[in-house]
Amino acid sequence: MANFNVSRIGDGVYCVLDEGGASFYILEGRDKAVVIDTGVTPGEKIMPVIRKYTQKPLELILTHAHVDHMHHMDEFETVYMSHREFELPKDMLESMMGGKNLDLAGTIDISTGSVIDMGDDQIEICSVPGHTPGSIVALDRGRDLLFTGDAIGSGCGVWMQVPGAVPLAGYLQNLISLEKWLVERGGRMKFWGGHSFQRFQSTLILNYNPLSMGLLCDLIDLVEQVVKGQIVGRPSNVDKIMDLSPILYASYGRAELQYNPERIG
Repeated sequence: MANFNVSRIGDGVYCVLDEGGASFYILEGRDKAVVIDTGVTPGEKIMPVIRKYTQKPLELILTHAHVDHMHHMDEFETVYMSHREFELPKDMLESMMGGKNLDLAGTIDISTGSVIDMGDDQIEICSVPGHTPGSIVALDRGRDLLFTGDAIGSGCGVWMQVPGAVPLAGYLQNLISLEKWLVERGGRMKFWGGHSFQRFQSTLILNYNPLSMGLLCDLIDLVEQVVKGQIVGRPSNVDKIMDLSPILYASYGRAELQYNPERIG
């Protein structure tokens, strides 16, 4: 039996951290509940865990099409995902299914402006192409909680070196658009990333470096300086765990970035 670490992070909102270090979220509304991402726990199901916290009808929002965020989507009937993820190579999408035959084509397309109504609350979507072409963030307007997947990292850096990531120049513009979108909605929401434990793993801010508007602003400055050549990263230790080359690491303020110097412009 897999171990799931469940924390209550708001009224009717729970963060579930699986053994693989992926976080997914349960948000209960008046008429239905929304789950954001699924984690990846091979050989297990997450529905028994979810049903401990809500009995409402369920819908799933995927922040992006990586295995550690969508592995259990086959446990849900209604699934939302940006169809920009189909810009990823077909063989890559298949490799991200973790041995399952997941029906990505049957998902409901979402992008900036999409709204999922929970009855007494709404989840708003904002597209942030970068980590993947279809990465999104989801804002619970009533509770002022922002769920970011891997769009801006989870406190110890964003991975932009992964196959299928958007070039940094395009990512920069998408981060600026995200900042504007958040400011228009008050700019004081609490951020929750796709790997919640990573807020304790920053090499810049020891012990605790949570996602926030401040970190997002630092990330914008960091990516801009990398794009302009004002910051050049150093060789990254990610090379030790991924068969990709070259990979550089750069930082600025509270933000950290792994990137491929051949994918800047």
